Amino acid sequence: MVKQWIKDYWLVAVGAVGLAIAGVYGINYYRQSQITALSDTAAQTAKVTQDLQANRLAEAETLTASLQNEQKDTSFSVIATLALAKKLFDEKKYTEAVRQYDWLIANAGDLAMRDIGRLRKARAQANAGQHDAAIDTLAGLEGQASLNEATLLKGDILLQAKQYAAAKSTYETLQGNETLNPQLIQQRLDLLNIKQQQSEQ
Repeated sequence: MVKQWIKDYWLVAVGAVGLAIAGVYGINYYRQSQITALSDTAAQTAKVTQDLQANRLAEAETLTASLQNEQKDTSFSVIATLALAKKLFDEKKYTEAVRQYDWLIANAGDLAMRDIGRLRKARAQANAGQHDAAIDTLAGLEGQASLNEATLLKGDILLQAKQYAAAKSTYETLQGNETLNPQLIQQRLDLLNIKQQQSEQ
């Protein structure tokens, strides 16, 4: 009986064993290729940081664009974009920095990262003199975690724009907030009063 079964099904059995072996090797190859790809992407992200530290801005921009295109759904592209945008901001290239933050806001999967992008974009816009656009950017915040920071930044932007009444009103909404240092708010209000008095002289 067994001999007859072997005679009838030996080819099927051999094929099944072959498929099983191929499957194991296939899975291992896939895993190894994934590990290799991950390592290459991590190295590329690290290279962006190295280029920025060495002031090789063009090279960093090229690598970041590659990560944005090929690794859009990973944290590597987010890390590279944040690093590049900060460098552009520090170099006072605000338009280019805003462009990077726009990519981050549109593509980051994490809400907190998108809100970080909005906060930093608003700072870049404010420094470029685009005060209304900066406030509009802050209005797009999705989460509550950055709300206090956004409100404080909004007050700073309004103060920078010499909209003293609106800035004062914004700062005052933060008074009594237990998560903020009250001296921080008072310092802003004192600075506002000084600037307003200077503008009236």
